[in-house]
Amino acid sequence: MDILRSNQSSIEESFENQYVTVILGPRRVGKSYFVEKYAQRHGGRCWVSLNMDDLVTRERAVAQQLASMIVEVAQQHLGEGKIWVLIDEAQKCPESFEQIKSLYDLYKGKNKIKFILTGSAILSLHQLTAESLAGRVELHHFYPFNLRESTRFSKKNISLNSLLDKISEPDNLSNLIHDILPWKPLLEEQLQQQLVWGGFPEVLACQTSNEKIAYLKNYVQTYLEKDVRAIETITDINLYKNMLDVLAEQTGSIRDDQRIVDALRCTRDTLKKYRGYVEATLLYTDIYPYIGSALKRLVKSPKGYLLNNGLVSFLTGLTDFTILQKTGLIGHRLENWFLNELQVWTARVIARQQICYWRTTSGVEVDFIVVRKPAVFPFEVTYTPTIENSKIRNLKTFLANESKAPWGYYVYRGEFRIDEKNRIIFLPCWAIS
Repeated sequence: MDILRSNQSSIEESFENQYVTVILGPRRVGKSYFVEKYAQRHGGRCWVSLNMDDLVTRERAVAQQLASMIVEVAQQHLGEGKIWVLIDEAQKCPESFEQIKSLYDLYKGKNKIKFILTGSAILSLHQLTAESLAGRVELHHFYPFNLRESTRFSKKNISLNSLLDKISEPDNLSNLIHDILPWKPLLEEQLQQQLVWGGFPEVLACQTSNEKIAYLKNYVQTYLEKDVRAIETITDINLYKNMLDVLAEQTGSIRDDQRIVDALRCTRDTLKKYRGYVEATLLYTDIYPYIGSALKRLVKSPKGYLLNNGLVSFLTGLTDFTILQKTGLIGHRLENWFLNELQVWTARVIARQQICYWRTTSGVEVDFIVVRKPAVFPFEVTYTPTIENSKIRNLKTFLANESKAPWGYYVYRGEFRIDEKNRIIFLPCWAIS
């Protein structure tokens, strides 16, 4: 089923320009499917698809035969007509990057070749954009389905107009929420699914919890056997697996490396290296403290997030929503879900942005700060349906000390309303996307 993605228009615009388009995202979020469907809609073009997961293809690219492979598949010489080259899992063959650069430079301005690269790791693809193809690349990100996308996946044609895109326009927020009010029951149902199972498209397609668990189990095994085992510097797969378990348990918490090292019985250097690879494969991220505030006594450690709630559920064994609510960990799952919403939102804008958090040494905290210069957007996120005074105080403290923040945002399970006096907007979870 074709699902309109939230940042589809910006990616498709990139497909039509001369630059090399790179799409990054975790395994199985729909990158290849998205490009294949685009190619099908433009069937009159000459498409060449190469997959660097294939050993023969990879070996030929290593042997400097990329141009020869393109000619063979296209059945035409380079320069005769425009060729659209899709290279899947491109990070697995960094030896191809210099060849791509040479071909790009040779035909630059002649509209004869377009490269589209997809990848599920940023290790060598980051080097590609920083070195071999600097100034020649447009980088885009694909994430698991957000709330609106998963609702559309359930065959409901809900609008993808984003509340977050109008976050600084209170009047427009009110109108948007009014427009999607008829969808509230379905959105709340999908939100519950996201808190337990995340947004991998194939997980959403599973009919039962057992099918979802089986898929996630296979996902982790494939990731360990196909991706991790191929990295020479990862020498202990069991340690890596145990680290994934710890990262899942501590998702949404301020990172405490000493506790993790003690639990895993490894060195700090090993932890740093292994965790760095989980981040490089786009399954984990550190959210760092916001440093733009006038307040100086701030916590400096990052918060760590294993980004997909489905993986968190599988690795922790907490796959029952009722039990999850009773454990008190539902708040971390909501944060994790909201972080994915923020990532999808920021991916639609090319301008430089950053997602941070804010916490003073006295314990005053705001869950997420989105820096989109010149503005700053602080978000408090809570699973409760009521307004918690302590969290309101946190937002008010931040707003009082950061003039770049026009409003504070309280994301919860209650009703939409605007507190103009304190500059706080209350946003219901189900309406976010």
